[in-house]
Amino acid sequence: MEFRHLLTREELEPLLRKSDIEGFWMLACNWGLIGAAFALPILWPQWWAYAVAVVLLANRQLGIAVLMHDCSHYALFRSRGLNQWVGKWLCAAPVMADLDGYRRYHMRHHRDAGTTADPDYPNYKNYPVSKGSVVRKTLRDLVGYSGIKTFYAVVLMHAGLLEYDMSYQHHRAERRLSPLQIAVNLLRNLWPTLVTNVALWGLLYSLGHGYLYWLWVLAYFTLFMFFARIRNAAEHANVPDLLDKDPRLHARTTHVNWLERLTFAPNHVNYHLEHHWAPGVPPYRLAALHRLLLQKGALERTPIANSYADVFRAMVAAN
Repeated sequence: MEFRHLLTREELEPLLRKSDIEGFWMLACNWGLIGAAFALPILWPQWWAYAVAVVLLANRQLGIAVLMHDCSHYALFRSRGLNQWVGKWLCAAPVMADLDGYRRYHMRHHRDAGTTADPDYPNYKNYPVSKGSVVRKTLRDLVGYSGIKTFYAVVLMHAGLLEYDMSYQHHRAERRLSPLQIAVNLLRNLWPTLVTNVALWGLLYSLGHGYLYWLWVLAYFTLFMFFARIRNAAEHANVPDLLDKDPRLHARTTHVNWLERLTFAPNHVNYHLEHHWAPGVPPYRLAALHRLLLQKGALERTPIANSYADVFRAMVAAN
């Protein structure tokens, strides 16, 4: 495709290099912020500390989900095995995701982005939507309704009763399963989630604050859903041409500040156009790829969102 020829092999090759040090640093920062979120109400047992903790936990639940995405591309670490292990146990399992199922789904997204065959197309095709629709979706996220629906759908996916589908179209699996097979699927697919969440609760309990685990649950069912919805919309909603194979038309990059990094856009996920341009580039090199594309004039006619306020405006119809 034409856009791929704008960068030479020599220009792209340094950006494709993986670094275990940088990969582990990103992982440590995410789990470090999770630790800091739990520490806040321990050190300052006041309402504001609990509120900030839930925001940080939801943001870093999104953060480790983003790192799972990077591991699905084998792009966080140098070795495939390390990407697989970290992606499964330290990124996917704590938020009830499945790395292998996600990888199969997400590779279809990259293959078919810019077409109606994209499995994520239903997530974006109706944008822009009315202000009322945005308000209703936001309220459903914040009161936990979206989280409960998502939890139920994910359990059915792990049971093998629904296809693994992050647009939540609820396509039923092709073959019927016996109750025994459903139980086996649930045990096989959910035991990493059980192990990691029990370990998290056990660590908090050993410190005398096991009750704080419920902040993790609260964040998952509420703000995590809201942050993930807005992050998702930022990537492809109301772009110049959702049905064009050029990522400058079907994907969006958003410039973010520190607060947006601590809410909607952890781990350089805001450089989504660049990610679709070269999916093998690790997250810690996407900003450099963005600067290179700017220097070459490759983004001159590409609208770049200057903040998530721009993203909200793109989500909402003018009338």
